[in-house]
Amino acid sequence: MSDALLQASGVTIRFGGLTALTDFNLEVRKGDLQGLIGPNGAGKTTAFNVLTGVYLPTSGEVRVGGARINGQRPHRINRLGLARTFQNIRLFKEMTALDNVRVAIRSTSGWAASMLRSGGFLKEEAQLEARARELLEVMGLSHRADEDAKNLPYGEQRRLEIARALGTSPGVLLLDEPAAGMNTREKADLMVLIRELRARFELGILVIEHDMKLVMGICEKLTVLDHGETIAHGAPAAVRADAKVIEAYLGEAPAHG
Repeated sequence: MSDALLQASGVTIRFGGLTALTDFNLEVRKGDLQGLIGPNGAGKTTAFNVLTGVYLPTSGEVRVGGARINGQRPHRINRLGLARTFQNIRLFKEMTALDNVRVAIRSTSGWAASMLRSGGFLKEEAQLEARARELLEVMGLSHRADEDAKNLPYGEQRRLEIARALGTSPGVLLLDEPAAGMNTREKADLMVLIRELRARFELGILVIEHDMKLVMGICEKLTVLDHGETIAHGAPAAVRADAKVIEAYLGEAPAHG
């Protein structure tokens, strides 16, 4: 039995006559910081969507915490310990930053306690708010707690989405282009923060990212996709020198001699 928190085995997905992902294999363990890279249209977001239950694989299987999740709804997969952010930010834009995080933290109070606003319910509500504020602080957003999400700068909206994902207490965090739209300074700060999140929350992290400097700088292992097929897997230095990877990104094989 694998000790992987997230495991994809022989995953293939077809949409009609198009094969979007072919024989995809991946394992993410506690403490891993891995990257999933490839040219535009390589199948990276498709892979994320299969891993998180948005798409059902045509063949192969995905396991989260050892449990097979093929066909499970995304919210059930999340409860098994898998959380994600999205390439296109999906915040509750009319809600405050604090409420965006608070809704992600599961309550154990039943509807009756909620209706009666019992002492136990009020205590738990205070604990949920404290937890949400703690996550905002971790992401450098404490000063934005009472602002509507739609009013936050783009880079801070990205951070807020990560804070909300952390609110579900995942074992594995999937980040889909977390640095998109950020300036150079914000990207550098994000590199540091992602490492800190891994250590602080004892996470396994899988990142999709187009910024090669960022992904090579933080990830210890990379999987490279091209047209839905895995063309390389390994340490960043080895992947960067791989002829197939160079060809996929530059459109030509490296010259020899």
